[in-house]
Amino acid sequence: MDINYKIKKYGVFIAIFLIVLVQLLMRAANDIENTIVNSTENKETLGEKLYNIAINQGIKLSSPYIVYLSGGEKKGLQYQISKNMPLEQCLLLEAEDDGHITEYKQPSVLEEMAVAENSLAYQNNLQTENDIKDNNENEIQNQNPQDLEDAVLAENTASTGAFVPVQAPVAKYSEQQLEEPGFIKKTFYSEDPTTQIREDQLQYNTLMGFDAGLKQDNSNIQILVYHTHSQETYVNSTGGDSKTSIVGVGEHLCEILRTQYGFNVLHHTGEYDVESRDYAYSNAMAGLDKVLAEHPTIEVMIDLHRDQTNPDTKLVTTVQDRPTAKFMFFNGLCYTNALGTLTNLPNPYVQDNLSFAFQMQLTAEEYYPGLTRRIYLKGYRYNLHYRPKSLLIELGSQTNTVEEAMNACDPLAHIIAMVLNGKNKE
Repeated sequence: MDINYKIKKYGVFIAIFLIVLVQLLMRAANDIENTIVNSTENKETLGEKLYNIAINQGIKLSSPYIVYLSGGEKKGLQYQISKNMPLEQCLLLEAEDDGHITEYKQPSVLEEMAVAENSLAYQNNLQTENDIKDNNENEIQNQNPQDLEDAVLAENTASTGAFVPVQAPVAKYSEQQLEEPGFIKKTFYSEDPTTQIREDQLQYNTLMGFDAGLKQDNSNIQILVYHTHSQETYVNSTGGDSKTSIVGVGEHLCEILRTQYGFNVLHHTGEYDVESRDYAYSNAMAGLDKVLAEHPTIEVMIDLHRDQTNPDTKLVTTVQDRPTAKFMFFNGLCYTNALGTLTNLPNPYVQDNLSFAFQMQLTAEEYYPGLTRRIYLKGYRYNLHYRPKSLLIELGSQTNTVEEAMNACDPLAHIIAMVLNGKNKE
């Protein structure tokens, strides 16, 4: 049984060998016929040709992916065997100098396409960058100097993580809304029970018709900031340190108005409520008269306070990820329900004061929604009679921190600047 098995086994091998040999001879005959002329020209012997053909055909039959080195004219069986070892998946191409370079060292079609695309993309990007640069340069040349200054300011503050003035309204009221009877009062005002404002004082065209723009340049004092109640402090103020009180907040506001918006600002730090708050407004008049006499160019007067609220009330919001104290504009009407018009406390600028504060409030609502409380109306004068552009501002309350109050100065200064520069009407 073993003998029969061996006979069958060898018979299969012999049959396979004969089949392969026949195929080799047939292919060799065909190649000899096709290449006899070339072989003669190249001076290749018939034996060498038969050997090479047999080797090539054998490789093609056994593995179509194996390619042998095919160089110039070589002799000797040992040389051919040593040099013609299979190199799996590595194609050798003839170079111009009759040498050889491997295909894997050459850029493929895909690689060439990728290089071309990257080069094209680079050129396109370069062109786009150049176009953008040219456009930016043209825009800068055609840009209003003040607009350019604002843009530079915004870019610089953005890069440092500081407050960035909002460049466009976030919310906008339509004129139709604002002209609707009763809309302005119910939307923007809180009226103290002791007083009452007339509807004609809150007409949209009247309020916005007031010219709040500054009339002179900053070669002289333009704005006065003072504090009728200089002793007002915040929840974490340091006792005896005015830098952490409303006075310190006022100085911070002045500094922003000076350095960022170019106004000429005087900060008056007179103290009129040290012994008692009862007569602070009366006490302040002498100091204000003196300041205005020395600086008659002052157009804007800002009396900066912090409010007194219930202990559980926190007047805080978030502006550009910073905790910010809310603030409130305040108007005195020189009118009480009990006494009527207060002729002993005249103020020829009541309507102007109302218009000035309303323009501030409307600008705040459009650029920084939720930052302000409603304008509060009360019956007395509050020293707002000195100038048409007089403001009383309650910045935060006793429950706010110094940081929250300081943070509020940035948007407040921006609002003031927009109104004084007339940008709120653009």
